[in-house]
Amino acid sequence: MQTNTSLRQSLPLISKSAFLGAIALVSLGWSGCSTTSALRYSPSAVAAMSPAAEVVHPFEAMSLAKKYVAANPGTDFLVGSGDSMLPLYQDHTVVVMKKIAVGDLKAGMTAVFLGDSGHPVAHVLVARTSDGWVAQGVGNAAPDATLVSADNLMGVVIKAYEPSSSPMVALVNEATSKASVASLP
Repeated sequence: MQTNTSLRQSLPLISKSAFLGAIALVSLGWSGCSTTSALRYSPSAVAAMSPAAEVVHPFEAMSLAKKYVAANPGTDFLVGSGDSMLPLYQDHTVVVMKKIAVGDLKAGMTAVFLGDSGHPVAHVLVARTSDGWVAQGVGNAAPDATLVSADNLMGVVIKAYEPSSSPMVALVNEATSKASVASLP
């Protein structure tokens, strides 16, 4: 009988503890602590792990990347498009990537991976999960839906060449400066 009484007396304590624990867990979820949209990248980690772009003449960016890839096996290059990596990488920045093992990835690296659309995406790694890495564009408010894994990882950015102006604008300016203008009396 004494065991039964002590059990009844301890039940309200367990229930209160369970209730308070449940409230604490729910409040964490509501505060955003458990959501991926609350992820933030560390600017210092990005600065340490992702190379800054070297600003070059518009027509040099591609040729410098090609020369680097020819001299360094296991590397490849892509031309970036869009503003998701601003201010780190501008639109038209040529990035050189190197294939590495998923186990060697670190937060702050800019990984190149195949996104949902099947096209390459270059975004910063912000958090490791049991299923892969969460990536996010530096200029994006939310992380990518696609996790970076061994199945879609193409490499990490090791060099970047930023054209000093748009290649199209440079072509127009070059054509204009070399054009002969005849005067018509």
